[in-house]
Amino acid sequence: MNVVALETVRTFLVPAKVADTTDDALSEAGRDGAERFVLWTGNVQDDTFTVRTAYVPAQTAHRLSDGICVTVDGDELHRLNRWLYENHQILGVQVHSHPTYAYHSDTDDAYPIATQRGALSIVVPDFGAAGIRGRGVATYRLGHTGWQRVGRWGTRRLVQHVGAHPEPIREATDGSR
Repeated sequence: MNVVALETVRTFLVPAKVADTTDDALSEAGRDGAERFVLWTGNVQDDTFTVRTAYVPAQTAHRLSDGICVTVDGDELHRLNRWLYENHQILGVQVHSHPTYAYHSDTDDAYPIATQRGALSIVVPDFGAAGIRGRGVATYRLGHTGWQRVGRWGTRRLVQHVGAHPEPIREATDGSR
């Protein structure tokens, strides 16, 4: 498979079923007071990344003395990479929730799952209560100097939600393939 440059992507197309699956996964963990990662995988054609799958890796929620976090272990990252290869997709976006407002923490900066320049990191506030399309969502893009915040209007141009909002469809979730 050829290496695809996410840096050239100007539009990330997100089908409603992917957004809905993401919302369900984030709010499910949020009801237990936990953060969660959902990974958006897909394909690049020209300057457009089309999201195909909301991939929910196996992960562990942690409660620490100074806050909460979620981790994805090395075996699961290996499964993700194998799944990407077998399904001819790449990882373009990592989405995760925070308990209050959305921002990129020092941990988010230091330990991302999406590591290719041009990838997005979307942080959803309030454990995903208002969803990925709700208010207060923060978008970051990985560049030469690290994660850079994308403003609200820039995000509207960059991340485009498409399609109706059908019943959520679960794809590649909870580590089962």
